[in-house]
Amino acid sequence: MNRVDPPRPRLSAAAIVLNRDGSGGLRVLVGRRDPRSRFLGGYFAFPGGAIEAVDGDPESEGIEICLRRAVSRELQEETGVVVAPDAFLPAGTRITPAFSSIRFETAMFVTSMGGPLRLTAAEGGELLDLEWGDPRVLCARWRDLGIRIAPPVVPMLQEMAEAGGESPESIARRLRRVNREIEPDGPRVEFVPDVLMVPVRSDTLPPASHTNCYLVGSREILIVDPGSSERAERERLLRHVRRRAEERTVPKAVVLTHHHRDHTGGAAHASRELGVPVLAHAETWARWKGAGEVPPGRRGELRDGERIELSGGERLHVLHTPGHAAGHVALFDETDGSLFAGDLVSGLSTVLIDSAPGSLEIYLSSLERIRDLDARTVLPAHGPPMIAPREAVQNLLDHRVEREERVLRALEGGRRDLAAIVESAYADTPDVHPELAKNQTEAHLDRLEGRGLVQRSGGSWERV
Repeated sequence: MNRVDPPRPRLSAAAIVLNRDGSGGLRVLVGRRDPRSRFLGGYFAFPGGAIEAVDGDPESEGIEICLRRAVSRELQEETGVVVAPDAFLPAGTRITPAFSSIRFETAMFVTSMGGPLRLTAAEGGELLDLEWGDPRVLCARWRDLGIRIAPPVVPMLQEMAEAGGESPESIARRLRRVNREIEPDGPRVEFVPDVLMVPVRSDTLPPASHTNCYLVGSREILIVDPGSSERAERERLLRHVRRRAEERTVPKAVVLTHHHRDHTGGAAHASRELGVPVLAHAETWARWKGAGEVPPGRRGELRDGERIELSGGERLHVLHTPGHAAGHVALFDETDGSLFAGDLVSGLSTVLIDSAPGSLEIYLSSLERIRDLDARTVLPAHGPPMIAPREAVQNLLDHRVEREERVLRALEGGRRDLAAIVESAYADTPDVHPELAKNQTEAHLDRLEGRGLVQRSGGSWERV
């Protein structure tokens, strides 16, 4: 299948509303996004939203005036706070990286209010739990995983924590610098403290266009799934690693969750450039076409149940989780409850099942295993993290059961050949790629045959 491009960002604006408490301490208006939201649900963020028709036409009136109208309108709708469009100070722009199927190009605007203000979250709106937060306290709560904060907001809060009694104009200048300086190689995407996500362009399956490579650790770091074979992307990833080195971190190893090229594309290059070993399951070493590029002295084998200990105190439990690939592993960080799930789950689409017999049954067992871990965050190789992982993984299991029931109903309705079964079973998802639908249907038929519910008869299938 041909590569796809990430979706184009939609123009939007966010309001960074400042206030002072009785002793002059800086406060900033934040709220928690509705957990049901498709974009960063459950994360604390600034009020804001996309340009709507009521804000004017950017092409005829200019983008900035429409952004100012949008941020003024969204602020009032979400919080009840009224600020005129011309009372905002520009504070830079952030663009959602390519890990997400929903992307925004967000203009940040600073404004300042005086005196105590009543906050009224709009009923049915996207922001809940509004508060005037102390940036220092918000950062501390985030570091303890007491709250989740949207990644672009984290460095801005950290900068505001240093601002003290500075004027709104000075704070806006600080934030413009923060938002400008981190963009050349892509922003610092930190959903979990000391875990950096670096989406890299890769030869992956649609709708994904990138693979999430993770830099894990506070002192020693693991580079998990450096999946791009493109020179520019591999060098960009290394610049992120070296930026971490400026924070007194040392790369320890490259870790592969499995052998597919959108996870291994830059592994040998990263190993050579950083002087670190590559760690993978034995089944991955046996299947990875680029394994020969890694010298024997830099090959490490991961086994189910072993632990990787990092000098920052992180302890990662290796879990053999086959089904998508025979050598697939997930890494569970026992210190903060983060699960690096590779392609066991996806935030963008249904996971492709290995073609080997019995793979779907094995895959479902792997899903049940991670569901029962009580992880706090699941970080997949494609798409955004899951912050209610037990519920999210159970939904994936339920989805597989529902799809299997559709396959059975197709057979009971008289479909016999594979093409007809696929058409019926995937009638609810007409945009799915035909080859993916065929692969998944074959996996379900294989599982149903193993359970004695269907049987193959020549080139067709029938219900038992």
